Amino acid sequence: MIIPGVDIQQGVKMTGGTEALYRQVLALFRKDAEDRLPMLQMVPEESALPAFITQVHALKSASASLGAADFSAEAARLEAAGKATDLAFIQENLSGFVEHLTALVHGIDAALEAGKTSGGQANATTSDITVLLPLLRELESALKSEKDSEIDRIMNTLNEKPLDSGTKEKLEQISDQVLISEFDEAGKILKNLIHNV
Repeated sequence: MIIPGVDIQQGVKMTGGTEALYRQVLALFRKDAEDRLPMLQMVPEESALPAFITQVHALKSASASLGAADFSAEAARLEAAGKATDLAFIQENLSGFVEHLTALVHGIDAALEAGKTSGGQANATTSDITVLLPLLRELESALKSEKDSEIDRIMNTLNEKPLDSGTKEKLEQISDQVLISEFDEAGKILKNLIHNV
């Protein structure tokens, strides 16, 4: 797997040490970045700087964990400019940042598509999700204590199970929130999932 601008070995190391988990993190980053791109198309007004800072901060942290160090550093510079109310710097650098983010998303896309062709999974599903309850409870306490390695391990185990699309979607949402260190938000989604079991 090759993604321009990404140190894949470093990314695998930082996301739990397996390529399968790394691919999952890549997919989450791609989706998250695609969601954020529209909000980064224009230089923010001064009043919108807090929201802008939040966007670039999340991209900075997530891209660092993928092994995209240069892109993460670029996000850090924009975040610092936002905190310093340096709109001139943002004006000068935002379009290049958006281009680099778009290129990164395309690179991830190509790498994930190439990986898909090497064997698909069976489409069996666990309709009785109550069998997952012990794992979901474990995940709940790992989220409360914000233990990344535990969260990764449990999410891996859950994702190896044949799941129905609704449960899969909720787990993806939880992963998205964990990826950007929003543990409380992830906990809320999980609580909702457990409540509906």
